[in-house]
Amino acid sequence: MIHPPSRRPSAVTLLLPALLLLAAALPAATRAAAPPQTADLLLSAPYRQAYAAMVRYPDWVRSGHATSSPSTQVTLDGQTYTLGHLCKPHDCGNNQLDIVFAPGAASAWGLLHTRADERQPFLQSWLGAPDARIQGLLNRAYAANNPDTAPDPGRGGHPFPAGRFLP
Repeated sequence: MIHPPSRRPSAVTLLLPALLLLAAALPAATRAAAPPQTADLLLSAPYRQAYAAMVRYPDWVRSGHATSSPSTQVTLDGQTYTLGHLCKPHDCGNNQLDIVFAPGAASAWGLLHTRADERQPFLQSWLGAPDARIQGLLNRAYAANNPDTAPDPGRGGHPFPAGRFLP
């Protein structure tokens, strides 16, 4: 059938359905080629296992089987906290953990210090989301336990008189 010139479908009208189909398929093809989201990787067994190994604390931290010093009672804002220090057996100089327990052991916070060897700076990690006051206490505990590596630059020496932990 021959259409009169005014009734004949234009090239655009004939191509429009094909163009719409192609446009709809293009985002799907793009999505298929996009890399997975990082959080989605963790749902897959090999990634989940590698991630779990990465975030695992060393055995001496998890178990508490460590070299330690006597705990100290510290008063902070009128409340008594227990302060302690642990380190990895046979490698105390490179692997340490300072701990603060809230009154009644209701909560605990820590500052983990690790390094490959004494030529490297410590990598430090907060444990238990301590607030600024507890962070200050943990930092001072670290300095007291490491007077050679963490002197108080303002006074040129040990941050606690007679080795006491002061808030």
